[in-house]
Amino acid sequence: VSAKMEEELDEIAHDNRDWVQLVRDFYTPFEGSLKSASEVMDRVKLADELTEEICPKCGKPLVVKFGRYGKFLACSGYPECKYTQAFQIKTGVKCPECGSELVEKISKKKRVFYGCSNYPNCQFATNFKPLPQPCPKCSGLLTLYRGKQAK
Repeated sequence: VSAKMEEELDEIAHDNRDWVQLVRDFYTPFEGSLKSASEVMDRVKLADELTEEICPKCGKPLVVKFGRYGKFLACSGYPECKYTQAFQIKTGVKCPECGSELVEKISKKKRVFYGCSNYPNCQFATNFKPLPQPCPKCSGLLTLYRGKQAK
């Protein structure tokens, strides 16, 4: 199939064949195959991943679901309970302002940052990955900083 297509593309390059007709000849049967495949194929449903976290509204376990924007947590009691929350990766590092855990989050511009899990009560956030050990000089939060030269 690809060798034949290659020859046909060469013919177009040498002005011996109309490219619009070639695309039409290819796409018409392809569109039919695609349509019949979508009718026959089963829809794949990803299994929900159970977590240890509990829904604050109804007390049922939260599950990890996959949406069009990535992972999120939802109540296993859906559709009766519609509670959802953003999926957060725990860092194991305490917030320097309130003592809650810092979590990895994704900004609206799809950049990773680290913020307090106690948000909005605590507004602490940093763009640098927090490290579990405290700063040796001041005992404050130690972060991983990669300068412009880092690879």
